[in-house]
Amino acid sequence: MLPPYLHTFSIPTPFPVGPVNVYLAEGEPLTLVDTGPHYTPAQQALEEAMAGLGYRISDLQRIVITHAHADHYGLAARLAEISGAEVLAHAASLPWLGDEDGARRLAFYAEVMIWAGVPREMLTNLASLSTGTGRYARPIVLTRTFADGERISLGGEEWRVLHTPGHAGGLICLYQPDRRVLLSSDHLLRDISSNPILEPPDPGESRWPRRLVEYMNQLNRVAALDLVLTLPGHGPPLTDHRALIRERLAFHEQRAARILDLLRADSLTAHDIARTIFSTHDVVNYFLALSEVIGHLQWLEVTERVACQEVEGVAYWQAI
Repeated sequence: MLPPYLHTFSIPTPFPVGPVNVYLAEGEPLTLVDTGPHYTPAQQALEEAMAGLGYRISDLQRIVITHAHADHYGLAARLAEISGAEVLAHAASLPWLGDEDGARRLAFYAEVMIWAGVPREMLTNLASLSTGTGRYARPIVLTRTFADGERISLGGEEWRVLHTPGHAGGLICLYQPDRRVLLSSDHLLRDISSNPILEPPDPGESRWPRRLVEYMNQLNRVAALDLVLTLPGHGPPLTDHRALIRERLAFHEQRAARILDLLRADSLTAHDIARTIFSTHDVVNYFLALSEVIGHLQWLEVTERVACQEVEGVAYWQAI
C-alpha cells in the first residue's frame, strides 16, 4: 500500500531515459528522495509539484540521494542552497558527488577504452561525453552518509537503507517492511534493464569494481524481500518484483551465453564484442554498451567460463 505521506513527482530530464521519479515524504523532516538534474525545466516542475501540496523548495528539511547520476542528484546543491536541507547519500557515492569537472572519470574511462580495444580515434568522443552530462549536475557536500541496514524515518515510519551496488556503486533502495514497499531507484525498473555502469576502483582499491556481478547478487537479495509495491526511479510502479527479477536474471544469462558463443569462435576484445552485439554509434549509448559487455565478461571470468590475456595493454578474451 502506498503510504499516504509519500508523493511521486515525474521530473523532466534532457537525457534519453526520459523523466525521473522523485519522491516527497511529508512529515518531520520534510524529505525529498532524489531531485532531478540541474536543468531549469526540472526545477520548475519540482516547484510546481510541491506547490500543489502546499510546499515550497525552502520548506525542504532533508534530501536523500539514491545514487550519483546527474538525473537523480544534479539539482541537490541548488535545492540545499535554497532550503538549508541536510543532504544524505551512501558513502560510496562521495567520490562522484564532488567530482566537479569529471577529470577522474575521464581519465579512468580513457584507460578502460584503450584496454577494451577501442580505436584511438574514438577516444576523442570521451570529452563530449563528460561535458555533455557534467553540466546537469553540480557538486554537493553531504551532511552525512548512509550505511547498509541503517534506519531512517520517512513520514514518521521507519525505513531501512539497502545498499544495492550494480547500476552504480553507491546506489541505495529504501524499504518499509510493514507496508512492504520499496523505493528501488534504478536498481529495478519495469521497462528498462538497469545498466551496470563502469566505475573507477573504490578508494584504497586497485581492482575495478565488478558492477554486473554485484548487480546480479543484489537482484537476488531484493527478490527475497516481501513486497507488494516497488516504486522505481523511472517509469511506473511494480507489483511483482520477483517476476521482473527473474526476467532480468534470464536476460543477463542469455547475453552472457551469446558473448561466450562469440568467444568460442575467436579471441576478441570488449570493443569487438560490443560492435558485434550493438549497432549504436552514439557516444553515450556506445559507452553503455561497452559497460555492459565488460560487465558480462567479468561475470564469465568469475564463473570461470572465459580467460583474459593482455597484449600491449589491450585485453583479449577467449572461452575456456
